[in-house]
Amino acid sequence: MWLAHAVRRRRLLAPGAPALADETRTLTWRELDDRTDALACGLLGRGLVPGDRFALLSRNRLEVIELYVAAAKAGLVVCPVNPTFPAPEVEHIVANVSPACVIADAAAARRLGDALGGGTRIALDSPEFEELYAAAPRPLPLPDRDDVFAVVHTSATSGRAKGVALTHRAIAAGYTATVADFGFTADDVMLYPCPLFHGSMVVSLALLAAGGTLVVQGDFTPQRFLACVERFGVTTTFMVPSMIRFTLQAKAFGTTDLSSLREIVFGGSPMPEPLLRETVRRFGVPVRNSYGLSEGGPIGTALYTADGGDPVSSSGRMLPGCHIEILDERGERLPYGETGEVCVRGDGTMRGYWNDPEATTRSLRDGWLRTGDLGRMTEDGLIHLVDRVGDVIIRGGQNVYPAEIERVLATVPGVRDVAVVAAPSEEWGQVPVAFVVADPERTPTLPELISACAAQLGSYKRPAAVRFTEEIPRNAAGKILRRVLKELLPGAGPAHPAPADPASEDRAAADPASADRVPAAARPVAAAGV
Repeated sequence: MWLAHAVRRRRLLAPGAPALADETRTLTWRELDDRTDALACGLLGRGLVPGDRFALLSRNRLEVIELYVAAAKAGLVVCPVNPTFPAPEVEHIVANVSPACVIADAAAARRLGDALGGGTRIALDSPEFEELYAAAPRPLPLPDRDDVFAVVHTSATSGRAKGVALTHRAIAAGYTATVADFGFTADDVMLYPCPLFHGSMVVSLALLAAGGTLVVQGDFTPQRFLACVERFGVTTTFMVPSMIRFTLQAKAFGTTDLSSLREIVFGGSPMPEPLLRETVRRFGVPVRNSYGLSEGGPIGTALYTADGGDPVSSSGRMLPGCHIEILDERGERLPYGETGEVCVRGDGTMRGYWNDPEATTRSLRDGWLRTGDLGRMTEDGLIHLVDRVGDVIIRGGQNVYPAEIERVLATVPGVRDVAVVAAPSEEWGQVPVAFVVADPERTPTLPELISACAAQLGSYKRPAAVRFTEEIPRNAAGKILRRVLKELLPGAGPAHPAPADPASEDRAAADPASADRVPAAARPVAAAGV
């Protein structure tokens, strides 16, 4: 169903029930429907016509959800942009989508200035924006389900963000499948701390489509998150693993009433097994893993611990209406258990990349969306992600998957975060290098890291070096920015090159004393060889 229809339907069924809330106010379904009607009329009254695009740059706030609904009602195309993007990236996006109007919060408008282009600008919280809610009523168009509803920009983990064109049909397919699989109802209260400019905002729209109450959190802090759970009687939430980790570490965790929670949904990046176990134990609720990408829905699979699933080893099964197969490079379906590219088809897939026909052709082939993710499927339909196609490290002709190494290192006590990237090697072509963030209260030792890799990884998969760092760079969706880490490698190089002989490599990796043979200059905080 259309987003505008979902709001109108709930207004008719429960006009006085809470629809949207934040820490300062609550909107009922009647108020949400009336305000978004007025906002749609106000935007059209400013000269925008159906099909026009407007860029939206704002941190989380109720007006962001209202603008999504208003765009759906007015037949406009909303182009959400990360307000923390650097000015050149925003300038690139604005030039690409050519918005008829830019709507930005005060902080983004001040910081970005000319990068927002020379067209019409409207500042949130300004009298000009408030006037839109006072617009005279006018007939609102009913967009076709195959009209573009949003151009959502990718996470830009490997380069410049691409605009993903999603139709009304795609958005509706995404949140309808999410409601069906997650079991959202009108009794649910969802706290949403993740960025609403990201494709995962479909999860928040799914909650609204089910008739529940969406609580929007502005700037995430663990303390505010916990306070909102208790205050609003939150039943479900969507977080990235780092948010969960910080919440568990908050002093207020032990004194907050979390009894209303029935589940925690996470996505954006894998969750290390120790963190998952701690989450289930301390929150006392099941955890649901969700996997997807903006181009594909963006939620494609889910797995629930309450159903006996293991969200560490698997990303779950395909959601209703999102068909997934593992294909080889020729587009042939691979047998169960074999690794290939995860490919998606269904109503939730994108129309294409905005103004980028070449990238569209590479990703949409023969009716399939080629996700760029490597994985395998078991006979019971569970999908196990291996890594990104572009992240695979080719070491001496053998494939090394960074995610596999990261999962192993994440189990070592004292490892708070970890990322693995490829470093150039004259002997092997490429070798893996691990960046590790240590827990301030318990720094892992090199022998511990070496032993974990030796016990669980083949010799060619083991990192050639470990570099300790204060932080793993991630984007707003929690995904690792490997290109940023690779920029730290030139000139530094691996501290302990992989031995040319695999047998000697086995001996070095299995012998904890090998850490003592690492050159002293490479030791201090920066790096150490494995």
